[in-house]
This record gives sequence, C-alpha cells and structure tokens, in this order.
Amino acid sequence: MPEKITGYTSEMCQQAMIDELTELFRDMKFTGQEGEKALNIYKQFAPILTDSDDDVDTNASMFPCIIVTQTSGEVNNAQDPQLVLMQILICAYDKGKDRQGYVETVNIKEMIMQHFKRHPVFGGAFEVGYPRTWELSDDDMDHYYWGTVNLICKTPNSLKNEEVEALI
Repeated sequence: MPEKITGYTSEMCQQAMIDELTELFRDMKFTGQEGEKALNIYKQFAPILTDSDDDVDTNASMFPCIIVTQTSGEVNNAQDPQLVLMQILICAYDKGKDRQGYVETVNIKEMIMQHFKRHPVFGGAFEVGYPRTWELSDDDMDHYYWGTVNLICKTPNSLKNEEVEALI
C-alpha cells in the first residue's frame, strides 16, 4: 500500500495559485468574441473542445483565459522547501484590425507581476520567490495574443526525516 501523502504538495500550491488569480480578476471584464466577458482560469490544460468550433466566435469560447500549469520542481536539500515552477499562460482575444490585442495580455501580465510583488504569500502557506520572468509570444495567431508568466513558488517544508527523528 502506498504511503499517505502528508504536508504541502505542488498540486495544493497550484490550486492556491488558481484561487489567488480567480480572486485577483474576479470583477474584471476583458475583450471577448461578442463583447466584454470574464477571464476563464483553467488548471494545467485548456478544456478539450467537444463541439465543431461553433462557439469559437461567441462568448461561450474559452478565450480570453489563463492556464495555470506546474511545469517542474526541485528540492535542493532536506531543510529547504520544494520549489515549484508555475507557468501562467495568458491568452487575450481581439479581432481589431490594428492588432493591439497584445496590450490586454500585457495588462494581465502586469497585474499578476505587480500583485505578487505586493503580496508574495498566497494560499496562507505558499510564497512566490525570485526570479520572476515573463514573455510575449510573437507567433502570428489571428485574434489570439499569448503571454507567459513564470513564477517560482516555495512550498513549505513540513516533513521531517522520520529515520533521523526516531534516533533523536
């Protein structure tokens, strides 16, 4: 039988990040297919489309959105916290012919970066560390403007080496 998972996990960190971003963008509206709409936030992957793209040009579309993924992690020693790389994918939508939809992606990115500068602790236990990086996609994807924010999150080390503890 596998051991019981105890302490804080990378999945708990990811869910706390989603909760934090949901609260940050709660009352905001962004450019949608048929007017202003709320930002969708997804965990790890965007949903699989189950229709024949009928909704792509309606506000039922999944865009604009944020996708919160945990991409990697590391533990450097027994005393340090687990470090989890959270990659926040941002996709804004804009059909404007002036191709300025990227500005909404930049604004979402800035809100995330500034929020965690002011409030690095989230979920009551996790902390956004440094470095914090971001980038914008220069791929030509009509109407869709992508960006990425990479945050290194510290997951509290609440576990002790049971073998060493038994000797003490």
